[in-house]
Amino acid sequence: MRRFVVVGPSIQSHLPGGNRYRQVADSLLGPHGKIDHVEWAYDLPPAERAAALDALLPVAAALIATPWFTLAEPGFPTFDDDRLRRATHLKVIAGTHDFRLGWVDLEAAERHDVVVVDTSRTMTWTVAEFGVAIMLALLRDIPRAIDVVRAGDWTTVPQNGENVVRDLAECRVGLAGYGSINRHIRRFVRPYGCDVGAFDPFADEAALAADSVEPARSLVELARASDILVVAIPPTPSTMHVVDADVIDALAPGSLFVLLSRMAVVEQDALWRRIRAGELRAAIDVFDPEPPPSDAWFRRDPNVLPTPHIAGNVPFAHERCFREACFDALRVLDGDVAEHAANRHDKRLYDGTLAETSTSDG
Repeated sequence: MRRFVVVGPSIQSHLPGGNRYRQVADSLLGPHGKIDHVEWAYDLPPAERAAALDALLPVAAALIATPWFTLAEPGFPTFDDDRLRRATHLKVIAGTHDFRLGWVDLEAAERHDVVVVDTSRTMTWTVAEFGVAIMLALLRDIPRAIDVVRAGDWTTVPQNGENVVRDLAECRVGLAGYGSINRHIRRFVRPYGCDVGAFDPFADEAALAADSVEPARSLVELARASDILVVAIPPTPSTMHVVDADVIDALAPGSLFVLLSRMAVVEQDALWRRIRAGELRAAIDVFDPEPPPSDAWFRRDPNVLPTPHIAGNVPFAHERCFREACFDALRVLDGDVAEHAANRHDKRLYDGTLAETSTSDG
């Protein structure tokens, strides 16, 4: 009988999902074998958590982690040759790890015929849909118009100064990074009729041409040509502050700035300077620190549309990630190809060793 080991936080943990993931696992995996649920309380020493898992590794055919539940805790052993050698029946390790794969030796996994699955990309269209929504909210200044009505007024039209309210079709959208999130953004905005450009040193020019996306030679060039700049660059050792003052200052007055990945890739001081000067308007879903101070000026600034990290951080997207991890585990055990297999390219890209500068979001 197949043995599935499902690892996640204790039900009392702050992490999302709770008992729901147990129910999903029982529903999807239960008909195909026996499930061992391993709940890790964070107040347990790493050695005790590792021991609880290691006790089941010799019988496990599949190890499945709940979304964003890391297997890379400090002091926790990595999945290397020695550890995988003890997992004699293991064929797949699946979860949602945001491509942070320092906890597994992918080459060792290949040697032991263990497939590593990362379902992070199954939520990227959710992030992209949100990105288009806040893009349109900025263009039409919808939140401020709602405030006008709620204040008892009606005829007052929101005024943006140099920030012109216009149709999306009239705007050139610049995509900083052309990985999964921004590829979905391109797909969603294309029917509006707007021109789309992108900069990503790892993007294939033939693929950009096939998507009718104009390649830029640099982020500065992209910003200079964009009415709306959408940043979906992941934080890696090589992308810290890659959207720097030169990039931000290249945006024309009246431009819109949309941040979907992490604030760590942006030079905050330069962005805040231009917003406070009334030269840019921004929709920002991620902050550093997070949450920002309750009295932070940008929480109430009319040129900022702040949201509390909800582009992809929603229960239905997390559950989809977990379902796909379960489905991929079953695919592998049935002799099929995993749809979300991680690879060395992903690992090198996100640990910053692939190249000096990376702007791909996956």
